[in-house]
This record gives sequence, C-alpha cells and structure tokens, in this order.
Amino acid sequence: MSNLPSKPFSNGTEYEIFKYNFCERCQKHKVREEDGFPAFPEDGGCPIEDAMENARFDRTLFPGENVRKLRDENDNSIIAWHYCNRFHAFDEKTQFSYFDLMKRALAKGEEHEV
Repeated sequence: MSNLPSKPFSNGTEYEIFKYNFCERCQKHKVREEDGFPAFPEDGGCPIEDAMENARFDRTLFPGENVRKLRDENDNSIIAWHYCNRFHAFDEKTQFSYFDLMKRALAKGEEHEV
C-alpha cells in the first residue's frame, strides 16, 4: 500500500500550499471571523486543520494519520508528499481530480518507507 503517514511540513510555504490545495477547498474548512484563523473543532472547524495549527508549536501533534504521502503504484515515486485523506471538495470536478491522484497511488504490495 502506498499511503503512508506524512511528516510535518518543512516550512511555512509548504504548509500554506497544503492549506490552499486542501483546507481552503474543503467543505469542512471554517474560519473564525474575529481573526481569520481556522475555527476550533468544537465550533464546527476541522479537527485536522486544528491539529496542524497546533503542530506549528509542537511537531508531535501533527496529524499524520490524516495527512498522508502517496507513492505511484508502478514506480514507487512520490506523487504527493502531503494530502488530506478526509478532503471533501465543494464541487465534483475538484473531488474527482483528488480521487484520481489517490487512485494512481493504490499499490498491490507492502508499504515502502522513504
């Protein structure tokens, strides 16, 4: 299987790109009006997004069970260093493009570590 836990983001740019590609396009994304940060889970925010915010200060809180890396089933190359396995897009076209990305990574063997 080519779906492995990802490691925390190496820098802020990587984190912002992930947020743009997944969080901000996801139905589960909610923002607090008072400061623009992600809403807390108890207020309807995404628990994965909340964990990533907390991991900025404590890397052990990074939600690796939900933020995964994908490898190509044919040549084991990295398709995506970080993707959210709970992503739910607002529109079908975006959702199916992410399904296609994950489909390419379905492996027929064992997991391979980096």
